[in-house]
Parts: sequence; structure tokens; C-alpha cells
Amino acid sequence: MLKLLLLVGVVIGVYYLFFKKKALTPPSSDNSQEEAMIPCAKCGTYVQVKESLMRDGKYYCSRECLAA
Repeated sequence: MLKLLLLVGVVIGVYYLFFKKKALTPPSSDNSQEEAMIPCAKCGTYVQVKESLMRDGKYYCSRECLAA
């Protein structure tokens, strides 16, 4: 009987150690806005928001597209 209880305890411990830990940590989504891909208003090339240039509410991929 004691061996059975120890076995059940070990199985539960292994479950919580390897499988439950992943469920406890929520996915990080604080950089979702910076990693969003948007199309350039001139050429249509997709670029990340943090790397884009903005003028008059439109996003551009480079200075060449911004100037043209």
C-alpha cells in the first residue's frame, strides 16, 4: 500500500514538474504592437511598425518611398 501511494505521488510530482509549469506561465504579448507587420503606403512592402516611417497617418518602408 505504501509503495502504491509513493508511486502515485511520484507520478503527480512529475506531471506538475513537466506539464503544469507551462500552463502557469502566460504567453508574453507586450511586444505585439512593435512586431506587427504593416504594408508600405507607396510600394506595398510589409515592414515592422518599429522600423517604419510615418507621415500623415501612413506608414512607409524607407525614405525613398516617403519622399516619392
